Amino acid sequence: MTRRVFLLNGLAILAVVCNHAAGWGFTAMFWWTHRYRPVSSPNFDQLGTLPYYGLLVVKQLTVFSVPAFLFVSGFFVAYAARGSQSTLNWKMVRRRITNLFVPYIIWSLVIFSGDFLQGITYAPTEYLKRVAFGGATPAYFYVPLLFQFYLLSPLVVPIAKTRGGLLLFVSALVQLGVMSLQYLNLFGANTPGLDQMTPTVPCWLFVKWAFFLAFGIVSGFHLQQLKQWLARLKWALLVAVIVLGSLAILEPEVIYRSTREDWRGGPCTISASLYAVTFVLCFLAFDKVSIPFSRTIHQLGSKTYGIYLLHAKVLEFVTRLIYHIAPWILVHQLLYQPLLIVFAVGGSVLFMTAVARSPARRSYRYLFG
Repeated sequence: MTRRVFLLNGLAILAVVCNHAAGWGFTAMFWWTHRYRPVSSPNFDQLGTLPYYGLLVVKQLTVFSVPAFLFVSGFFVAYAARGSQSTLNWKMVRRRITNLFVPYIIWSLVIFSGDFLQGITYAPTEYLKRVAFGGATPAYFYVPLLFQFYLLSPLVVPIAKTRGGLLLFVSALVQLGVMSLQYLNLFGANTPGLDQMTPTVPCWLFVKWAFFLAFGIVSGFHLQQLKQWLARLKWALLVAVIVLGSLAILEPEVIYRSTREDWRGGPCTISASLYAVTFVLCFLAFDKVSIPFSRTIHQLGSKTYGIYLLHAKVLEFVTRLIYHIAPWILVHQLLYQPLLIVFAVGGSVLFMTAVARSPARRSYRYLFG
């Protein structure tokens, strides 16, 4: 099971890259149309075309990525807290947060420096705000989320060990409550005070992911029960993944067409969140089924944090390069998407490997965790 969890981690980082690459695909399709057609942008002529739905499917079926990351983190938090300990050592928590924070702040400063060279500057308080909430680039919301997760872990672990079912129930209610508020806002329900709220809860706030945080910890503490449960229900889980995956594609598209609110690309909807949970469980249930390139994916699992920190800007660099020197590629998503994914994953891994083998190898853990 532990090896399968590592494999899930590697699969999740690939899903993140594919998800963000699909986002750049939409950018090319609607906002950069003028680079390959004699039209002005934005242009939405391609909405509803086969390439559009292809990108939508990729974007929605990869929404399991962040829930999977949180599951894996929780699983190994439980592993660290097994035995006679009733909770985690705060020293361990501090060390883990430090290992995450140093690379995060370094690459945030690199991104801010790049913005400065392009003439993009902020007030000092804005820089602090962006660091605190993962605002150097949109993908960085996950790091402050992880900080909250580790800070809460010593409080959650004792409950997960003794009252795992209660923890899952309460965390599911919290997450469902947050999502319900978003649905009420979305459809303009007449709820007192609701109109003053933002349409969506910030991605970096742990309540939006409460169940996923508890899910991994409880699973790690009750591994034998989980294995027995998965063995009995694995075929039902496979059916659930197919049904919920289909709904996860359909629901945000219906919401977008009805309200122009874009919930595509993340587990913002109830169907997408349920799909993410069943995907993780189904992947673990079929642990005897090998997947292609499993050794490579397993290796990626050990480089997840570094790839996560690097890939967003690598994607941006490659897309802008294509925009300027080879705009004809933008119209061919079957070529454009693989190029983005290969450069984002391969480029990040090559850079990390080069650092590990260079005289600067002592800085590796400060750069990539």
